[in-house]
Amino acid sequence: MILDLILPRKSKYYVAAFALFGTLASLAPLVIQWASYSGPLYAFENSYVVDKFSIILKGLFILITYLTFLLSINFIESDKYYQGEYYYLLLSSLLGALIVSSSRDLLTIFIGIELASTPMFLLSGWKKGDRKSNEGAIKFFLLGVLSASLILYGFSLLYGLTGQLVFTDISTYLVANGLGDSPVLLLSSILVISGIGFKISVVPFHSWAPDTYEGAPLPITAYLSVSSKATGFVALIVLLTKVFASSGESWGVILAIISGATMTLGNLVALQQSNPVRLLAYSSISQAGFIIAPLAVSGITGNYQDGIYASVTYLIIYAFMNLGAFLSIHLFSNFAGSDNFYDWGGVAKHSPLAGVLTTIFFFSLAGIPPLGGWFAKFVVFRSLLSTGEIIGISLAIIGAINAVIALVYYARISKVIWMDELKNPEQEKSFEFQNPLKVVGAFTVLITFIAGVFPGIFSYLGDVSSIFFGN
Repeated sequence: MILDLILPRKSKYYVAAFALFGTLASLAPLVIQWASYSGPLYAFENSYVVDKFSIILKGLFILITYLTFLLSINFIESDKYYQGEYYYLLLSSLLGALIVSSSRDLLTIFIGIELASTPMFLLSGWKKGDRKSNEGAIKFFLLGVLSASLILYGFSLLYGLTGQLVFTDISTYLVANGLGDSPVLLLSSILVISGIGFKISVVPFHSWAPDTYEGAPLPITAYLSVSSKATGFVALIVLLTKVFASSGESWGVILAIISGATMTLGNLVALQQSNPVRLLAYSSISQAGFIIAPLAVSGITGNYQDGIYASVTYLIIYAFMNLGAFLSIHLFSNFAGSDNFYDWGGVAKHSPLAGVLTTIFFFSLAGIPPLGGWFAKFVVFRSLLSTGEIIGISLAIIGAINAVIALVYYARISKVIWMDELKNPEQEKSFEFQNPLKVVGAFTVLITFIAGVFPGIFSYLGDVSSIFFGN
C-alpha cells in the first residue's frame, strides 16, 4: 500500500512485482521447516501448531495466491482499479488461510476464517461500476456475515459446554465426561457445518456463489473457487476431526446428505448454463460435494485418517486444474468478446495452444485419465467403497452418476471451441496470451499431468494426514 501511495502511475507495476516477490519468498520458511522437520511445534499454549499437514496446505495457499497475482497483473493495471489495495487485500486473505492451517483453538481458527473471507467481500465488488458485481458482493457480504454468526454461535455453545478453547482440551473434556452424544454438542456441530457450508458453497448454502462469481473480477473468482474454498474445507476438516470426532456418527449422516445433494444439484444446474463463469460456479459447487464425501463417511466409521487423506488429495489436485479452467475462460472471453461460450465457435483455431490447455483442464475436472482429475476421483471412490457402509456405497453411486453428468458440460465447451463453425471467419484479431498467463498455464497443466501420471507423489499425503491426526 505504501508503494502504491508513493509511486507514479507509470511505475505502478512495481506494486505487482513486490507482491509477487514477497509471496514467492514466503515459501522459503516452509521449505526450511519441511527439511528440518522432527515433529510438530506448538506455540501459544497449544493454540498454534506447525506440522506437516499445515506446511503442505500453507504451500498450497501460497502457490494459489501467487498464480492469482499472475492472473491479475494485466487485468488490474487498468486505470479503473486501485492496485495497492487489491494486492493488500489478497495478501490479507492469504494470511487468514495460513492461520487456519495451523490454528488449534476456537478463537484462532475463527480469526483465521474471517481474515481469509472478509477481504473477499470487497474484492468481489471491485468492478464498482458493474451492477452484477455490486449485486454479487452484497449477497456475498450478507451471507458471509450470517455464516460468521452461525460459526460463532456454535463455538459459544461448545465453550459453554466445556469451558475450554484449545481443541485437545475440548476433546479430552468431552471424552472424560461422556458428552460425545450430548444434544448441545450435536447442535454446535450443525451450526459450525452450516456456517462453514456458506464458505465452501455446499447445498443448501450455495445461493451466493453463481452471482458472486459472475460479478467479481475473473482472477478473484478463480481465487474464491480455489483458495477461499480450500480455507473453508481445511477449517471443516480440523474442527470435525479434532473437536467433534466423538459425535461423528451424527454429523456424518448430515454431511453425507449434504454431499449427495451438492453433487447432484450442482451438476444438474451446470448443464443448463451458457455463461462459462456460472458453469464453473455450479461445477465448483458439485466438486465440493466430492470433497466432503470421504469426510462424511469417515465420521460414521471413525476412520478419520482415510477421510482426511482422500479429501485433502482431491482438494489439492482440484485447486490447480480449476485455476487452469478459469485461465482458459479468461483467454477465450477476452478474445471472443462474449460471456456466452456458444459464441466461442472455432476460437481454438486462433490459438491451438489455448485450445489444448482448455481441453486438458476441463477433461481433468471430468476425471478423464491420465489427467490429475482421475486420481482425485479415484481416491474419493476408494475411500467411499472401502468402508463397506451403505452410506459410503450410496455416495459412491451418486458420485459415479454425477461424474457422467459433469462430463457432458465439460466436453461441451471443448466441442464448441474446436468443432463449431467460426463466428467471424474474417476476424483478424490477435490472440493475447501474455507471459504471466503463460506461466499460470504451464504450471497448472504440469501439476495436472503429474497428478495423473505419477499419482504416487500425491499418495504421500496419506502419511501426512496420519501424522496430522495422530498429533
